[in-house]
Amino acid sequence: MDRYGDYCVIFDADRDQVPVFTALEQWVGLADNPGVIAALIDVHERVHGGDAWWP
Repeated sequence: MDRYGDYCVIFDADRDQVPVFTALEQWVGLADNPGVIAALIDVHERVHGGDAWWP
C-alpha cells in the first residue's frame, strides 16, 4: 500500500490494475495501471471537490 496525499493505493505484483481509495476508505476507482493513478485522483477531486477528507 502507498499514499498519495489523502489517497491510498494498493499495489499487487500479479495485477496491472491499482485500486484507489481515500484515506477514509471511500472508493475512488480502479486505475488501469500505475501510470494513471494521478489522473484518476484528479478526476475524483474535480467531481467530489478537492478535499478527500470530506466526501
